[in-house]
Amino acid sequence: MQLLLAALSGFIGAIVLTLLIYLVKVDGRYLDIPYMLGSRFVDIENRSRVYTVGLILHLLIGVFWGLLYVLTITALAIIPDWPIGILWGFAHGVFVGSMIGIIADTHPYIGKGKPIGDPGIMGQNWGTLMPYWILFIHIVFGVCTLIIYNWLAY
Repeated sequence: MQLLLAALSGFIGAIVLTLLIYLVKVDGRYLDIPYMLGSRFVDIENRSRVYTVGLILHLLIGVFWGLLYVLTITALAIIPDWPIGILWGFAHGVFVGSMIGIIADTHPYIGKGKPIGDPGIMGQNWGTLMPYWILFIHIVFGVCTLIIYNWLAY
């Protein structure tokens, strides 16, 4: 039952994170992770399918991270609540920000002269504030995920 609650918490956290991604995008910055994920597996010409696959993958990845957060934090005998969510979200943001730059090397639609510009490590090529946005939205994910889990499980 605790694993189900952790998965649900990660799912809800991923929804919040996705909404924040699109708020950042409305601000004129490129941070469309569901689109990047979907275009990795689906032809970029079929935009609706790209977004469908990308959103599903993004939410499933959120479930995975929710499980990982709760399993590792409880294994360390730490109560999963918002203060630890800040720390884990920050570490998660550093990891994901680094992976964005690395994954871009093998992505068929990311790079110079391709539809999606190369983000660089921590998204630095997408703007000077992008690394901070990446960290911020993942901190929010960590806090939301662990607050929801703590509320449901305790």
